[in-house]
Amino acid sequence: RWVSPGSVVALLIWMLASAAFAFYVANFSTYNKTYGTLAGVIVFLVWLWVSNIAILLGLEFDAEMARQRAIAGGMNPEEEPYVPPRDTRAWDEQDMREAQQ
Repeated sequence: RWVSPGSVVALLIWMLASAAFAFYVANFSTYNKTYGTLAGVIVFLVWLWVSNIAILLGLEFDAEMARQRAIAGGMNPEEEPYVPPRDTRAWDEQDMREAQQ
């Protein structure tokens, strides 16, 4: 699947948070008075932080869905679900290099 439910959740949270943050910066904040010429940098960094939180929440949503599927499949709820990696070529190449040394 190209689109996971967590990515949709992350996108919706990101769009909502970005709109709310833009509204706040435009109407209520005094970044320019407080930080002067660095206000744009401060606002951008805070927006990046908000964006990262949205991505992490989407990832957490996907992880919890994988956990629920594992529990429904018979896994003990107290254990961490094991999800195999999609690509192990880099690990395999590193193992080969270490074995040759």
